Amino acid sequence: MSLRRGAAHGAAWNFATAVGERSIGFAVLAILVRHVTLADVGLIAIASALSEIGRMITTGGSGEQVVASPGDRTVEAGAFWAQFILAAAIAGLLFVAAPVLARAYGAPALSWVTRVLSVNIIIGTFLVVPSARLVQNFGFRALSLMSLGSTILGGTVALALVFSGRGLDALIAQRIVGITFYAAAASITARWHPPAFPSLAAIGRALRFNIPMMGAAFVDYVAATGYVVLIGIRMPVAAVGEFRIAQRLAEVLRELTVFPASKVFLPVFVAVRDDPDRRFAVARSLVDVLAIGSLAAAAVAGAVAKPVVVLMFGAAWASSAPVFAALSLIVPAAAVYAFVNPMLTALRRPVLVSVFAAINAASTALAAWFAAPEGLLILAWTLAARGLLTAILLLPALSIGIGRPAWPLLRLFTAPFIALIAARVAAAALVPILVQQSGLGIVAMFSQLAVGGIIAASVFLGTLALLAPRRIGTLLGQLTSAFRRVPVVAEPVG
Repeated sequence: MSLRRGAAHGAAWNFATAVGERSIGFAVLAILVRHVTLADVGLIAIASALSEIGRMITTGGSGEQVVASPGDRTVEAGAFWAQFILAAAIAGLLFVAAPVLARAYGAPALSWVTRVLSVNIIIGTFLVVPSARLVQNFGFRALSLMSLGSTILGGTVALALVFSGRGLDALIAQRIVGITFYAAAASITARWHPPAFPSLAAIGRALRFNIPMMGAAFVDYVAATGYVVLIGIRMPVAAVGEFRIAQRLAEVLRELTVFPASKVFLPVFVAVRDDPDRRFAVARSLVDVLAIGSLAAAAVAGAVAKPVVVLMFGAAWASSAPVFAALSLIVPAAAVYAFVNPMLTALRRPVLVSVFAAINAASTALAAWFAAPEGLLILAWTLAARGLLTAILLLPALSIGIGRPAWPLLRLFTAPFIALIAARVAAAALVPILVQQSGLGIVAMFSQLAVGGIIAASVFLGTLALLAPRRIGTLLGQLTSAFRRVPVVAEPVG
């Protein structure tokens, strides 16, 4: 198929599987949180963030290096062993430092939980190269199904444990089982096994490429999720648990609206990196889809935040709803940032990837550190405002990536942003009038969910149809084309 069809088909598979995966994941989470405490959720949030930071550092750049060097087994060997050596070192360091971290957070149980979860750092090294091989060949269907399988298996184990009265163990096992299955399945599907130890020169080349990307992966994770380790120092662990529920909902919103398309960006931009005009055309097409999709999702999510939280997790978690409504506004900024890493990576500019990623992470960390003591709602709105500012600061990175001024891309967000404001305002004004039931009962929540969702979606689409009617038709055509069943073969360039 053509490059555009290949990208669209891959994004469609990513999206379809992400919907199924997140639906299952949240069904499991909805059960788990009813059997654990706020402090348990906060504890796992901090320990998971610490281990994930280590995993992101060690695997950052390896997959991108393999994708950018198709068929080069020497690159694969160097990438794997470089990340494995670093993973073992960081996992060991985290194991030793766990008691110190537990005292810093005032949570003794954090010590053993962190030590157990540190094993994920090493397991993750067996996932990167085989998944990169599949990405090279647009094997997103296989990757998506394996990701779905890891969610189902991890959730099954977690539910078995939680119904045995082992809530905290369930949260831990869910993470370890999922990534272990994913790594094993990807290795089998890609017909990959750990290669023989390569020359030191190959490892050195991998590190020279990967180190800037490792820094980018670290700061990317801090900006997206890892800043919870800072929040944990500035507020009680139980408050971290409350925030984590809202944060996780916002993450899933990003995963459904931004990440399915962003996963195909790197192979697409590698294919067009030597053709500036085609690179811009592809970027503009993808940004248009993301701008409409991400802002539509944010519009509806904010309108139905309360019924979503209460129906999924129970009335005890209702205070997380306004936090989620504010955090959902970060999604459009994530859509802008989703272009920076793959475009600059495809152009072999890993140092610039690190620079712009550092800007994103530093602004997030500062916002989280100073706003956290003021309360969860102020923290959430501060992070949302930071996202808008960072999107503007990333314009130079977009300009470098497309080889021309980036304002034409950013302007694609204008009409959907106006539609988002109209949708949120309309839902806030009309839902209290149309839904007479009060309280947090099931009937009231389902009524608010249905009415709020319909109002927000209708007003968003209606406003967008008035401001940019052609873009809706183009988007529908692209989505229809994306789900047609055709062989996934990248179009040759040149």
